[in-house]
Amino acid sequence: MSTELLLCIPGPWKDRSDFLQSVVRLEPMGQFMFVGGVLADVAGKDHLSVDFAPADPHIGKAFEIAAQGRISHSTLAEIEQHQAVVYLSFPIDIQAGRTRLIKFTKLLKRLGGYAIKVESAGIAHSWDRWFELLDGSLFDLYCSAVVLIGGKEHYYSCGMHHFGLPECAVPTTVDLGEAADLMNQFNFWQIAEKPAVSAGHTFSLSNDAPRWRLAWERDDRHETDDPFYNPNGVWILNAA
Repeated sequence: MSTELLLCIPGPWKDRSDFLQSVVRLEPMGQFMFVGGVLADVAGKDHLSVDFAPADPHIGKAFEIAAQGRISHSTLAEIEQHQAVVYLSFPIDIQAGRTRLIKFTKLLKRLGGYAIKVESAGIAHSWDRWFELLDGSLFDLYCSAVVLIGGKEHYYSCGMHHFGLPECAVPTTVDLGEAADLMNQFNFWQIAEKPAVSAGHTFSLSNDAPRWRLAWERDDRHETDDPFYNPNGVWILNAA
């Protein structure tokens, strides 16, 4: 079962040794180390697991799709020329881990990483947008790690497992803009208010807005070892 917040960062490192040297040379020297599969903040007595991988010929297109137009053409061109990929693994709880996320991803930016993709949700960001979201409000944090996607019968969210909560789904018969607003507001309501929700309950954006009845389902879209898999399931919102 997926229990990790997984980040993907392509960069210019020729090989593992080159990445190690870039860490060692970083000022102030000795603050960070890369040993085996571990990237360590020596001064802060903190570390996380790192997977160093060779260049991936499909990663440029993956970033272009996952960024949804929010990464510049020049950055996408850099990503196309990447020589290696670094994957960082964090505990799934993004709220508790926000400070560590900022620290270690700032490090990867300083080391030359081109941009960042949340592999456990399928959303990509430029560095500026990533840090703006992590430094911002709770809704900004939500936007950093949750994406809305379309399916044959439903629109879905992906990434709510980073908050320990179920995904949301709305029938594709609903207008796309309305569905996106409904899903975002429902998801954020779950995060901010932590309501006690049960199947059969209804939800509405306001007193005079349409009501939606909740039904819970397992996340059958993904295998349990898929980074996208949400063990908390999915709330399906149908017109009441």
